[in-house]
Amino acid sequence: MGIRKKINLVVCLVFCLGGTLFAIIALREWQSTGRILKTGKLAQGMVVEMARRPRKVGETVTPNSFAPVVQFNTEMGEQRKYYSTLYTAMQTHQVGQMVDIWYLPEDPAKATMEGGDAWVLPLVFGIFGFAMCLIGYPWLFNILFFSKQKQ
Repeated sequence: MGIRKKINLVVCLVFCLGGTLFAIIALREWQSTGRILKTGKLAQGMVVEMARRPRKVGETVTPNSFAPVVQFNTEMGEQRKYYSTLYTAMQTHQVGQMVDIWYLPEDPAKATMEGGDAWVLPLVFGIFGFAMCLIGYPWLFNILFFSKQKQ
């Protein structure tokens, strides 16, 4: 096998494995969020802060993206905070705004908020995983099929 074919195979395998990994992560996150929404308890929470996205390594500009921090009470009266990971440049929430939070009663740290928090991560990882698999697996089958035909 020539060097070019080996490089093609390595790149192809990176697409296949990367796409599969992204798809698995998307599926696990979708199932986790689905479990919270199906079996979790609904609570009213209040946005207590709009947290600024932390700076990335080497970033010199102050980020202009914010995510809500929501305080809510469990059915047992325990006060908890939910830190959204969905940072946006548009102010989607205001401090003092009431929002719905779903949480697992046995583990209130596992929670999700109404809106994009529940589906953004699985959707983005699913799209990337699907796209990478759509490129990688046909390419892999093509490499394997044509390498067997030439032998």
